Parts: sequence; structure tokens; C-alpha cells
Amino acid sequence: MKRQSAQEIEAEAFQWVMALDRKDDPRAQRRLEAWLHGDTRRQGAFLKAQAMWAAMDEAAKNQPLRAESGPAARPVRRLDRRRWLAGGMAAGLVAALGLGLRPETYRTARGEQRTMPLDDGSAIRINTESALSVAMTKAQRRIRLRDGEAWFRVAHDKTRPFLVEAGRVAVQATGTAFAVRREAAGVDVLVTEGTVDVWNLDAPGRKVSLKAGQSLFVPKALDLPTAEKVQDDAGAVSRKLAWREGHIELDGETLATAVSEFNRYNRVQLQVTDPALAQERLFGVFRVDDPDGFVQAVQVSLHASIQHPARDQIALTRLGGAPSKKNS
Repeated sequence: MKRQSAQEIEAEAFQWVMALDRKDDPRAQRRLEAWLHGDTRRQGAFLKAQAMWAAMDEAAKNQPLRAESGPAARPVRRLDRRRWLAGGMAAGLVAALGLGLRPETYRTARGEQRTMPLDDGSAIRINTESALSVAMTKAQRRIRLRDGEAWFRVAHDKTRPFLVEAGRVAVQATGTAFAVRREAAGVDVLVTEGTVDVWNLDAPGRKVSLKAGQSLFVPKALDLPTAEKVQDDAGAVSRKLAWREGHIELDGETLATAVSEFNRYNRVQLQVTDPALAQERLFGVFRVDDPDGFVQAVQVSLHASIQHPARDQIALTRLGGAPSKKNS
């Protein structure tokens, strides 16, 4: 069996700390003990990972998001008294050595997009109404996507894994480009370059690999990625990421889905009052900041009527007695 490198052991140690910090599971603890005894180097790597994890969470707790509406950062949960005390002392040493553990937090308003360069050469494109924190250490580059969506172009560095957490879903790469979107129903991962690994933080041993042009939606109800759910459609990935150029691309999506997308970006909110109309399908490319242009296209192509029930609201309904007309 090939001997693991120090970098591989450190990466696995971080995965174990992430898996255990918010969940007390005796079975997971037994698996951890077996892993620790498999190589004498692992105990030191695990202690170091605990220390960095504790320091990063403490820093995040002391630096809340500006106007934050998402879930607040939570402190590390004790694994047991001996390990917590050891980790706490090591965290103080790590902080004293200046390893750059303080996370930076970024947030976008509705309709706002930002590009954030990182000091390692990577870059993050943050979409509308999103929030994330960035913690850069000598061992790992760690992003927590708290709300919304972001696209990451990762500078290659196999010694420093680039990890994105979205709830309990983790995505890791060393040099690639991919997007992660966190929504109420689950987490969507889309790869535009290279490859990434996706897994649940509670099950670090069960990973799904994605390559360029592939995507994977992990439902919140399951929170566990499975290989058979991987979608291999580069065109679909490109359309979903058209927001980077300020567009919404529709290729047979329902009007209800399109309206939901436009509402993410604009003060003017759209609604569909006719259930049958909501299920009509649309094709075309629209500007994210032009709901009026989109509504006019719907009016013509789907024979819809426009109403203004309130300020900053546009309601779409079927014209009285008009037959359904499919867009083509």
C-alpha cells in the first residue's frame, strides 16, 4: 500500500475535524480512533487541524457579518475535554505564529455582483444576495458559503486544498473553476474547468468526483451526494452560469422558474397568478436587470396579460379565454 504524503494526511485530518465538530456520533469516534492508529503521523496532524479549526471558528464568532441575515457562525463543539484543551492550547500557538486565520467576510445586496481576488492568485465571483467568509492558512484555503452563489477560479496549489462549505456539503479542488449555489432545496455544484470532489462533512469517506461540464444537485433532505445524480451537460452548466455576464439564459425552463430567477436580482418583483401559465416553457437570453423586457417578451410569446397589483410588483396572468401558446 502506498505511503500517504504529509499533505494527504493533513487534508484527511481537516476532514475528520469538520465531520466531528457539530455531531456527537460514537461510531464516527471509533472510526476516527482506527484512522489515528493507522499512521503515527496522523495524531499530530489531527491535533493541528483541531487547533486551526478552533481558531478560525473563534475568529468568525468575533467578526459577525455586516447586516447579516443568514445563520451565525457557531463555536467549535467539544469532542471531549482532553482534546478540546489540547486544541485550545495549540490554537494559541498557531495564532502566535501568525498563520493568517482571521476570516474575511463578503456580502452582496440584491442585484449586486462582486469579483474578489485572493492573495494566493485565486478569484471569487459573488452573485446577487450572497454571503461568504474566507480563511486562508498555510495548510488550507477555506470558504464558507452562508447564502447565495459564487463562482471560484482556483489557483493551483496541491499542498493547500481549496475547500468550499455550503451547509453540510463540502467541495474541494486544488486548481480548477467551479460554482456553488446554496438554496432552500439544497446545494448545486457546477464545474467549468478541472475536477472537484463533493462530499458530506459528516461522511468524509464518501466522495463524488465531478469534471468540467458536469454538475450535481445535493438535496437538503439527503445532504449526501451520489454519483448516479451527476449531470453531464456542459451546455446546461454554461446557461446556469450566464449570470457572470449579466444574463439569464432559458432553454425550456418554466415561466415559474424564470420569474424566480429574475426576482433574485431586481427590486421589481414578478408573480404568476395563473397556474397553467406558470408551467409554460420559455427560451431566450435576457438581462438580469431588465424585468420589464422579460415581461414584454412573455406578454407576446405566451399571450399573457400584465397587471400591477402594488408598487414594485408585476403580475402575469393568461388573457381571458386565450388558448395556451407554447414558446418555440
